[in-house]
Amino acid sequence: MLIYVIKRLLAGVPTLLISFTLVFFIAHATPGSPWDASSNRPIEPAVKARLDEKYNLNAPLYVQYVSYLSGAVRGDFGPSFRDRTMNVSDIVAQFLPVSLKLGGAAMLLAVLLGLPLGALAALSRKPIVDGAVRVISTVGISMPTYVVTSILIVSLGVGLGWVPTFGWEGFFSISSIVPIVSLALAPLGAVIRSFRTSLLEVMNLDFIKTARAKGLKPMSIIIHHMSRNALVPTVTVVGAYASSILVGSFFVESIAGIPGFGRYLVLAVAARDYPVIIATTLIYAMLVIVINILVDLIYFLLDPQVRLESA
Repeated sequence: MLIYVIKRLLAGVPTLLISFTLVFFIAHATPGSPWDASSNRPIEPAVKARLDEKYNLNAPLYVQYVSYLSGAVRGDFGPSFRDRTMNVSDIVAQFLPVSLKLGGAAMLLAVLLGLPLGALAALSRKPIVDGAVRVISTVGISMPTYVVTSILIVSLGVGLGWVPTFGWEGFFSISSIVPIVSLALAPLGAVIRSFRTSLLEVMNLDFIKTARAKGLKPMSIIIHHMSRNALVPTVTVVGAYASSILVGSFFVESIAGIPGFGRYLVLAVAARDYPVIIATTLIYAMLVIVINILVDLIYFLLDPQVRLESA
């Protein structure tokens, strides 16, 4: 198992290198200068030249590429151009935990609600129950996250006054309700649909009929036999949406005014803050790689066939 994880991590190195190369050249190909974007008034050419020299921006592009790459390998991305009093490492330590907690809470909510609702839709003998759950699933998948965020802010914040319309008062405050629900709605719908479909496919297989013939209790059959097999494709859905939420939360963070890593990325792109843009891209790429490895490990725990093939 450990060897497998190490191999997967090493296989992710080319992905990180390609991501670094693409974002480096795309960022530097953007017209303009970081000093123009970060100032409200024009900067004198002499001042701009001194800033370029201080931050090595007057060097040839390949020299800058090697310099950035060597620093990234050591985990040192240098100072931020937008906020030159802070290093990129300090920015990551300050803003990334907010995005991770926000995305983790949204995925946890989606899984804890999606699995029971998917099971209810698949096992219920009342068509109205199945239909209602399917409507929830369809609405969650079809509505973009930024639209859901805007609707919740207008309805809950402006209309009812239950939540703040903008700003952040902490993870355990009412200001976290709108962003968590907004991010959780799409994966909730996907988990419901995937788990419902998987249960419907599993419930008529031969090993389920055998378990019923042995006289096992219905709840035991559902939990220990049906759900475990139905979870395998659902894990894929959860992994895909977990990557999407962690990488794409900047929409919600920008609209709701959350001081997360995604919102800071939007500000960094507008300011042409190359070190922050490069660091953010690499961190998000690493998160996607780690999530994919975790999904494979969960396959190993859930599916005996995977364990036999591994052995």
